[in-house]
Amino acid sequence: MILTLNTNFEGYTPVQVLGKSTSYREVYLAKNSFEQDVVLTVYDMNKLPECFTDGKIPEFEIIPQLTNEAFPTYIERGDYDNDGISLRWMATKYVGGITLSEYIHSDYVRNEREMLHQFYNLLVAVKELSWRMGGGCCNNISTDNIIVTVDAADEAKWHLVGLNCVSETCKGRATFDTYASSRFFRAPETLVGHYNVKTDIFSLGIVLAIILQGKHPWGEYMSTDLHMPTAVIIKIMRDNAPMLAISDALKNIVAKAIATKPSERYKSIEDLGAAIAKYLGNENLSSFECFAPTHSKPVATPPEHKTEEEESVDIMKQQAPPQPKSNVKIERVKGNGFNDVAGMDQLKCKLTRNFVDIVQNRELAAQFQITPPNGILLWGPPGTGKTFISRKLAEESGMLFSLIKPSDLGNIYIHGSQSMIADLFTRSEELAAKNNCGVLLVFDEFDSLVPKRGVNDDNNQANEVAEFLTRLNDCAEKNVFVVATTNRIDAIDPAIIRKGRMDEVIYVGLPDEDARKELLELELLKRPHEDIDTARIVELTKGYSSSDISFIVKECARCSFDESIKAKHLVKIDQPLLEKTIAGTRPSVTADELRQFERTKESFSRGQKPERPRIGFVK
Repeated sequence: MILTLNTNFEGYTPVQVLGKSTSYREVYLAKNSFEQDVVLTVYDMNKLPECFTDGKIPEFEIIPQLTNEAFPTYIERGDYDNDGISLRWMATKYVGGITLSEYIHSDYVRNEREMLHQFYNLLVAVKELSWRMGGGCCNNISTDNIIVTVDAADEAKWHLVGLNCVSETCKGRATFDTYASSRFFRAPETLVGHYNVKTDIFSLGIVLAIILQGKHPWGEYMSTDLHMPTAVIIKIMRDNAPMLAISDALKNIVAKAIATKPSERYKSIEDLGAAIAKYLGNENLSSFECFAPTHSKPVATPPEHKTEEEESVDIMKQQAPPQPKSNVKIERVKGNGFNDVAGMDQLKCKLTRNFVDIVQNRELAAQFQITPPNGILLWGPPGTGKTFISRKLAEESGMLFSLIKPSDLGNIYIHGSQSMIADLFTRSEELAAKNNCGVLLVFDEFDSLVPKRGVNDDNNQANEVAEFLTRLNDCAEKNVFVVATTNRIDAIDPAIIRKGRMDEVIYVGLPDEDARKELLELELLKRPHEDIDTARIVELTKGYSSSDISFIVKECARCSFDESIKAKHLVKIDQPLLEKTIAGTRPSVTADELRQFERTKESFSRGQKPERPRIGFVK
């Protein structure tokens, strides 16, 4: 466990573990100082998976914003750092009840219309979640993550918990830990990493089927066989028609919600809600506008009588700012530059020669008509230090620095993200001129910002790619430079990867022997340790990423810390502990994934960039 039960933590006393735990996240029933029940959610920041970009926890970002009573009521959050232990925690109001699964099979009196009313209210809540995230999704809707409370008058209320998988739309690689999601409620396309509003609609459709007929539409075993692989579950859904023992009217609604082809599902949560409302006769139902931050009155209906959808668009236009601005920080960073980077000697030399030396000697470089690269794309497996060395590049070159994540440029309004991109570059140009120094913009997960156009029908995203193309054109002339990082170079629009935009495309692979040795020594330097056979450790960590090695040493440090407390004297990190920890830690990049990266690298090294013809002299 992350916390010790019945021991005070930041004013709360955890008394019981709730739900399914992971190595990095646990949820506790806890008591506050007034002996009131609260839910305490704790993340071990040293064990966060790679998908948690820059240590950002979407669950903690979104819950304080939610207003619908179906969601956990936010109390407070904070960080705990002490002796290498780094925890992030949040307290929410405890809701005592039973799961929807338990409620369905209980003796509580209920009827179809009551359940459909509650389901409709759930749709309104999920819509708020999506709206607050600028089009994100829950990714973890199931009958086990819906808590039902019943008051003295037998009135039931549903509460949606399990928000640890919330994310933006994902295409190709999930941006959350899929291990924590409800496998029996996942849409087929999630197997290839596609998560969006339609995958939430699929999950909601499964919930709807279960509340109407008491069992999963693909059989009761689909929720009881806990050892069934996710791929098998999804294959069953794809290959077999759902079993729906309900009325034809409801059967049509459910079938459309759980269609295995996304194109055949409801296009939006509102559309599913409209179908439920029509079935119920539209009686006493909440509006999907209730999640808006301002409860302005609807626009007066003109003589031609606008549709409900048109009215909603008008309301959103009234609420939208004229040009959304980015709020990312652009600041000067202090540090030791490349001296803090273990290994990567070839990369550091290349960046120094092709970038640092030029920007620090601009007048001399101009005499030789040498210009710095407009943009640099660092790509390769996760955990190899791409983002880290980008920050160190800013320190080495003495530039202002900003790290931009895809969520930083997300906006709920039409063309909002496009305006934020434009504002970011304009502000960077102004700061560069004002401070007479360069600005280094580092875009993390660049494939999410500039995906291949034509892969989907998202016109807004195509406009955002076009905005990037415009802004990247010779931005170095305005003293603004771009470094982008990605694990998926094949997913980036090929127009981005061209001279004048991304002048340098560099593969950052797993650390070699020298790099692993240097990283190991650097991680051990400030920690008590015995004499270590580094050559042995280097051999054992072949195929491990830089972040893997850092994690291994931190785990050893924690074990030695715990043993020191028990022994009441200093217990140093030693060889057996390191080898034991390595044996229990799998490389974050699998052999199959590594082979795929190598194949992609080989393709690019031959100049065969996807969808980009080779141009040059004929030998």
